[in-house]
Formats: sequence, structure tokens, C-alpha cells
Amino acid sequence: WQLCQLKHKEREGRKLIRAVQPIDLVCMAEVIELEGKENKEGIKEEKDEKKGGVRRKAGVDDEAECTVKIDARAEKWKKLSAQKYHDKRKFGTSDPPKEELVPELLRKIVKDHGFMEDKTFSNDKRSYLGALKYIPHAVFKLLENMPMPWEQERQVKLLYHEAGAITFVDETPWVIEPIYFAQWGCMWRAMRQEKRDRRHFKRMRFPAFDDEEKPLDYGENILGVTPREAIELTLDPEEDRAIIEWFYNGAQPLKTKLQFVNGPSYKSWRLPVPVMADLYRLSKTLLSDFYDKNYFYLFDKKSFFTAKALNTAIPGGPKFEPLYRDADDADEDWNEFNDINKLILRHPVRTEYKVAFPYLYNNRPRSVHLSHYHYPASVYIKTDDPDLPAFYFDPMLNPIPAYKANATKVNSKDESNNTESSSSQSNLRQKMKSMGIPLSFGTKNEQIGEDETNIGNGEQEDEEEEDFASFEEQYLKGSEEDLFFLPKDTQPFLEDLPLTNEYTAGGVALYWAPRPFNQRSGRTRRAQDIPLIKAWYQEHCPPKLPVKIRVSYQKLLKCYVLNELKHKHPKAVNKRNLFNSLKATKFFHITTTDWVEAGLQVCRQGYNTLNLLIHRKNLIYLHLDYNFNLKPIKTLTTKERKKSRFGNAFHLCREILRLTKLVVDSHAQYRMGNVDAFQLADGLQNIFSHIGQLTGIYRYKYRLMRQIRMCKDLKRS
Repeated sequence: WQLCQLKHKEREGRKLIRAVQPIDLVCMAEVIELEGKENKEGIKEEKDEKKGGVRRKAGVDDEAECTVKIDARAEKWKKLSAQKYHDKRKFGTSDPPKEELVPELLRKIVKDHGFMEDKTFSNDKRSYLGALKYIPHAVFKLLENMPMPWEQERQVKLLYHEAGAITFVDETPWVIEPIYFAQWGCMWRAMRQEKRDRRHFKRMRFPAFDDEEKPLDYGENILGVTPREAIELTLDPEEDRAIIEWFYNGAQPLKTKLQFVNGPSYKSWRLPVPVMADLYRLSKTLLSDFYDKNYFYLFDKKSFFTAKALNTAIPGGPKFEPLYRDADDADEDWNEFNDINKLILRHPVRTEYKVAFPYLYNNRPRSVHLSHYHYPASVYIKTDDPDLPAFYFDPMLNPIPAYKANATKVNSKDESNNTESSSSQSNLRQKMKSMGIPLSFGTKNEQIGEDETNIGNGEQEDEEEEDFASFEEQYLKGSEEDLFFLPKDTQPFLEDLPLTNEYTAGGVALYWAPRPFNQRSGRTRRAQDIPLIKAWYQEHCPPKLPVKIRVSYQKLLKCYVLNELKHKHPKAVNKRNLFNSLKATKFFHITTTDWVEAGLQVCRQGYNTLNLLIHRKNLIYLHLDYNFNLKPIKTLTTKERKKSRFGNAFHLCREILRLTKLVVDSHAQYRMGNVDAFQLADGLQNIFSHIGQLTGIYRYKYRLMRQIRMCKDLKRS
């Protein structure tokens, strides 16, 4: 009763750190232990009072003392809970975790502050200007958690400033690789079908809103509006029964399926064969069709490394700058005319020879890699028909025309009498070879082996024929006791068991599947770190494609090779978490809300920050519109032009916010019902593949042209 009363009192007064957290066994044990100590102290006091002549009955307290005791126990329980559920720090101090606030509070703060025009918020301008430093990180976390095409909306955790100066998305999009591949494979198929069947596919216009149109208010325009259907491929209840229940359940569909993941942290996964087989079948549109590693001979990573070191280019591969620039023919100490030990090749050597055998066909090989010459031949044939059995004879394996087979049968019937002896001898020869029995015996063979001059005169063949005839007589005339026969009722092992079941075909396909479908367990990865179409440009580009597509293949391959060469294993570093540091202060709070609302808030906060910076420099003749275009409102004098110059960091931040607003406005149009999910997906792909036309971000950091060109190359691949 006392525990219940204590719990009720603390819940009313919000004294506990976790009001909803039930009292677990550990806390109950700690409270009971404290009560035991207090009872022992009370008994000691009672004995002391009895010795002093004052008699009191044990367990009889008045109401005031009972209240004091309950309050004391509440304080002790609060300290114990604070130690148990605290956020650990480096130097031993700890604070209780912050309670999650309702999103309406953040919505009201952002709406009240508006565009910082009211003088009542003049004290918050310093906070907004200080938040400019963290605007790029807020944009990064926002775009990192962008909803996927198969999601209507996404709820994210936010960390926001109490004055609405900045809002961070405090999440990392951990996904399970096979599920992520399958979801994008289904989306790819659905998008192709929609563009094929829809007559007039209307694309979104950019920017979605005018320059002087204020950013949308989430509570007035989007809240309460039911979004249109997302891109979801219709799954078969029979074929996809292993995944149909949870396949499209949000960003982390298996978060509540504890038999597949480790728990709420969503760090590791383990999937059974039926689930992996269904996921692999749905993601085949994104995976490579080549299972034989020999297909990539002289077109793999080591071959590209060797070609780069030798300053050559494999046909269809990338071209690089010379790795060693000291190779000059005039500076050679020796050449083919003054070295007698050198191999002289008078005909031109092909590039493939130089890469395959660098130490043979090159004068001075340096920093070369020896690639694998040949892998065992693969005879696996990919099946696209799910109705075929697990093991069957495919016509691609040794096709035999029917007329040849019939002709062979007719000829064998006519000539059966004449060829009985020869066929029996040939069969016996084959049996002897398979058993490892030599076709020649005796000392004559040893003499022939010693005297090699007799080979080629026909004597060895005659002796082999004689030895074979003698062995044939012994083999055919031997008694039945010398021969071994299996009993008639012999049956092969495991004959009673079925050869296949419903999972055999999927298991065989998974055995030959590429990563990540060749594993049944693993760790989750960040969604942006998963290469969905990396295998596309690692294959040979079809020669019939246009020149610009083949050039895009080569550029992507060049970037891949350079990244592999520069890759180093990461070092163990103690990383500081920015969000934990901000969360530990009293100025930041947490909540959960819609991603679109978070995006609109980040765009509004970025606009306020840049606008305050402009007015702080007293540049009243410059106007920043709501699409982040900086325009003069009059013809500027030379002095005004000099004064109005901003650095590259300011303009780079402005262009990043401009791109962010394009993405957020596209999602806002979808949430308001102006476009459907297919138009949204097409519009987002159009934004990221035409960043150079929609923004001027490359003007302030030209190195970004690499990423801009790569996005265009990925569109063509």
C-alpha cells in the first residue's frame, strides 16, 4: 500500500524522472532494502526510548510522521532512479533524461517568432545568428532522413532550441540491406510500369512556389490532410507470404519483430531462408546478371590498378593521369640494342597483354597488381520462372538436336551385330581407365620406359594390344566368385527422403546470389551508405549505347578506382556527439513530429538567419527572397557594391538552403495532394540530377562539380 501511495503521489507531482516507467524488481528491491534499514533504525530508537522510561507501541505513528516518512522514501527512490536512468557522462556527473514534449509547443514557437520582425523577439536574434554555424549540419540530418517513395509520411525525432533558432533531426536511418534492396527493386518496377502505361506524365515545375510566396505553415496547409497513396508494388499473397505482412511498414519494418532483429536499437538482423529468397526475387531488377567471375577478367579492381600504374587504358575502362612521370625513352640506361638478356618483341603488344602479364610485357613495371587468371567455370543458370522445379535439365546445357539423336538410334540398330565386340572392348577400356588400371603390364613396359628411343616405332602399341587381350580373357573367363555384385534389394541412401522441398530453389538461388543476399545475418547500415546500382557500371558497357553513356560509365569507374586506391581502414577515435552535448543544456528540448514539418522549420530558420546577417551589416538595399535568391532592390553604387560583398561561405550556405527548399517543397506539394507519389519521385530524381541548372552552388566551391557531374552520370547509367 505504501508503494502504491508513493507511486501515485510522485506521478501527480511529476517528481519522478520517468512517470510512466513502472517499478521494476530492482527498484522494488532497493526500496524494500531502504525500508528494512529504516525499520531497524526505528526498532533501535524504540529500545532506547524504552530504556529511558518512555513506552511507545511499535508501528503506531500519527498521520504527520507517516507523511514525512513517505516523502523521505520518495526522495531516496528519486535519487536511485536518477542514478539508474541517467545519461552517463565522462566525469561522473549525471543528469536525468529530458522528457519528450508535444510537437504543438515547437509549432507555436516557430509560428510566434515568424520572420523575426516583431521587436519582442529582439533578444533572440543573437541565438539565431549563432545558429548559422550549425545550419549545414541541420540540412544534412534533414536530407539524410528523407522519406522513401514507399512511405506516405515519416515521423522523426527532433532536437530544437527553446527559441526556435534551429531544429535538428536526431535520428540515423538504419536499414537492413536485403530489405532495402527489395524495396527499391519494387519501386523501380512500379515506376517503369507507371511511365509505360501513363499517357501524359506531367513533371513537377521548379521552384514549386514563387520567390515572394512565404513558406507554408504546416498546421494550416498540411496537418490533417490525408496524403495520397505511396509507391507500393502489389505483392502476391502466396509467393510473398513470408514478407507481405511487414514489407511496407515504415522506415524500419522489423523494429517490432524481435525474432529478426536484436531489439529497439535496430543494430543487427538475422533472416530465415524463405524471407531472404522472397527479398532476393523482388530485388533482381537492381542486381547483376553475371554470376561467373571469369566475366570480369581484366575488368576488375586489380586490373584497373595495374592499368593506372602502367599509364594504359583497358578498352572500355577509365583513363588516368600518369602515375610515374620519369619514364623518358631518352634517359634509359639500357634498351633493346645494348642488352642481350632482354626479350625483344617486334610487333605491337596489346594493352590486355600488358595488364595481364605486367612483368613480361612491360619494361619497368611499378606498383602493379596481379589479378586472378582464371576461376572455376560456373555452370549455374539463373531461372526467372518460379514454377520450374529446383533441379531440371536446361536446354542451354549441351543442346542435342532431335534429328541427330534419332539418326544415332537408327544407325545403332543396324550396326549392332557388327559392333558388339568393338563396343564391349571400348567399354572395358573406359572401365579400366576409370579404375586406374594401366593398359600395359610386365617387364616390356619397363624396358620401353627405360629405352625411350623405341617410342614412335609402333612396338608400344602392339604390346598394349597384347596386354589388353590377355587382361580381357582373364576378366571375362574369371569365376563369378571373383566378381562383386550388389544385392538385388539394395537401395540408395536417403531414398525415402524427398529430393527437394518448397525452399530448395530459393536456397540454391541464394547460394549464387551477390552481396547482401549471400548472408543470412549482419549489421544494419545507414541508408545512404548502401550502393544500389554500383554493379551496373562495373560491368562492360554495351557498345551500341550512345557515346555520352559510355563516357559516363568510364567516369563512374574512374571515381570507383580512385576511391578504392585511397581507402584506408578507419582508426579508432573517441567521437563527440554534438546532439548529446546540446541535449545536456537547458536550452534544447526533444519532440517527435512529421519530417515535412521539420523541413519547413529548417528552411524558415535558415531564411531568418541569413536575413538577420544581411540586416546586421545594414545592407538594406539587398533583398533575400523566400527561394534564397539574393537580389539588389536598386542600382548599386560602387561603394554599395563593395560593401554588399559576402564570402563564399555565406553564398554556399544560401545555395544549400535553396536546394533544401526545392526538396521540402516537393514533399509539401505531395502532402497537399497536388502531385502523386510517382510525380514526386520523378521530381526528386530530376532535382538531384540537375543541381547545376537549379542552383548556382558550383560558383562558390567549384570542387562540387565532381558531385554534380556524378549525379548526371548516375542518371545515364
